[in-house]
Amino acid sequence: MTKTPNSPAIKVCSMLAAAMGAMSAPTVLSTGVLSFLNETTTAEDSEDKLLARTKANTLRMMSKPITLEAEELPLEDILNYISTVTEAELEPIWIDDSFDALGMDPGTLISIRVDNAPALSVLERVLKRAERIEGIGSEYTWQLSDIGTIECGPKTALNEHQRIELYDIADLILVIPDFDNAPDFNLQSALSSGGSGGGGSGPFGGGGGQDVDIEPQGERAQKIIDLIESTVEPDQWANAGGDGASLTVYRTSLIINAPDYIHRQIGGYDFWPSRLHRVRTSGSQRWIEVKPDPAMRKSP
Repeated sequence: MTKTPNSPAIKVCSMLAAAMGAMSAPTVLSTGVLSFLNETTTAEDSEDKLLARTKANTLRMMSKPITLEAEELPLEDILNYISTVTEAELEPIWIDDSFDALGMDPGTLISIRVDNAPALSVLERVLKRAERIEGIGSEYTWQLSDIGTIECGPKTALNEHQRIELYDIADLILVIPDFDNAPDFNLQSALSSGGSGGGGSGPFGGGGGQDVDIEPQGERAQKIIDLIESTVEPDQWANAGGDGASLTVYRTSLIINAPDYIHRQIGGYDFWPSRLHRVRTSGSQRWIEVKPDPAMRKSP
């Protein structure tokens, strides 16, 4: 499944096909990394490439291994430490002065010990611990903002920052008919007819005249929609009563309006190496996980 407009990106549609399960699609495109080699681009393309570089650089900084030993330290101090040692800009979504439930409490005391682990993994562990302690009823996660920083906080708050992506699924709903009614070839009959001066039966017999049962494209597209909505953040979709994402079909494309953390789980990141994407499963849920770059081994 390709996502547009991001040419000349090669979308990680094969990862989506794996994440969504076997859809019996005849073929999928290759995975790859966004190419920055084409210099004949528009100003808008150049801005998109610059933003892609910024986001990739943020993930590289968050790939640095760090050591964290915290004993009843405020959540705000821990996130400030992660930002300082990685030089990555974090944007935590804090609870406001009216104690709105759509934010984290900066004073939540966290105890955690992690030795030489990627900062991104440490951030995820800290957020998960804060989620359990605060218990506001919303899961905590992170996502890349539209300027390349890392936003982190409750999913209900991250849902306010949505964008529209167009995913081409033509390669996933294309059906190549399996013709199992081919005629039989009888060489003996052909030779016999030729020897008697013609007029006999031809070498082909049987087959033909049967309808090939092909599933309509609309039904195949609906299966992909059902798989996405049931395996990637199932509680966040509008069809399930959530406010995080919505999905519509236009011809052979899916138009998805969702926050970055949902787009990331559907198709990964074009600007991040495909080898650093992994299909994860938990029960009936399946999603794509973005992994830190192991090349960033040197501790800060």
